Amino acid sequence: MMRPKVLLFFEYGTLNGGEFSLLAMLEELGQTEFEFVAAAPASGMLTERLEQCGVQVLPLTLRDTRNQKLSIEQINSHLVELVTRVSPDLVHSNSLSMGRMVGRIASQLPIRCTSHIRDIIRLNKTAVSDLNRNAGLIAVSNATKQFHVEQGILSDKLQVIYNGVNTELFRPAPATGILKQELCLGDSAVLCANIGQICLRKGQTMLAHAAVLLAKEFPELNYLFIGQRHSQKQESVAYENAIGLIFREAGIEESLFRLGFREDIPLILNEVDLVVHTARQEPLGRVLLEAASCGQAIVATEVGGTAEILTDGISAILVRPNDLEALTAAIRRMLTDHKFRIRLGQQARKHAIEMFSLPTATEHVRMFWKSFL
Repeated sequence: MMRPKVLLFFEYGTLNGGEFSLLAMLEELGQTEFEFVAAAPASGMLTERLEQCGVQVLPLTLRDTRNQKLSIEQINSHLVELVTRVSPDLVHSNSLSMGRMVGRIASQLPIRCTSHIRDIIRLNKTAVSDLNRNAGLIAVSNATKQFHVEQGILSDKLQVIYNGVNTELFRPAPATGILKQELCLGDSAVLCANIGQICLRKGQTMLAHAAVLLAKEFPELNYLFIGQRHSQKQESVAYENAIGLIFREAGIEESLFRLGFREDIPLILNEVDLVVHTARQEPLGRVLLEAASCGQAIVATEVGGTAEILTDGISAILVRPNDLEALTAAIRRMLTDHKFRIRLGQQARKHAIEMFSLPTATEHVRMFWKSFL
């Protein structure tokens, strides 16, 4: 019996939460029930990871040689050509913007199109209409679904399926000290990690400001910023520079470590003392799932789907976004109340296993796809 062929569309070749989530699911599924083919930009780490999963990758070209986005007509033609070449039984887009692009051509295709919605962003009427042309949509949290239904996306097309985390890969383990050695820090050093793309939405400057307020009280505290800036916009470049400037002007730049993109996140999460997630908006933060699965102490802003992962005072401390006083107080409590920190981490892992296991998430997506074949 022929396996149904699923064509996966990725707008970007970089590896962020959405890409890691789908890659984890592909590894869990294998190619026993579906045959997967992907269309993704030729440059970037995503192609290598997809090929490691046994997925054939075709080049997706959405920009010209000057890095300018192609016209709608050119993109539509390119997408139709790719679908025609692959001849899949189902098309699935891995992001809202990609789902919108595929939605524009859905009526021209003989098969159904589906998409993940991994963003909480304002949409105009045209974007809503494009997305609604997909046969089905996956929202990664109830908060994501509610936000977009209020914008006009059809509720009966939206199904909430949480991202899954590999709770065996991301699990508690004793700290080895290897990260402190890498950073040339002593055993008494305390490590606070912020993990995610460097961008305005992630709110990293709030942690920098908190570091200034906590510097005299916790001189042994060091801050690790793990992630890259992908946007080349001037405001994004200035935002990244602002993080270092805040530390430098306060005379505490020696406590700032920019680690960039790292592939050893399971190790890092067990080497640090605290994870601080300062996002101004977050549909369902993958790093929060991973940190929770590792039983890590977490301070996070209560935005988007974060409260569906963590419960304030039970499995984490949640604070309002852009509330520097509350953020600073939360970090202080985590650092001074060891038993409280351990208890929250244990509850976070318990909830991650119950609600966000990778096999459960994969099964839900598998059934979602089969319903459109």
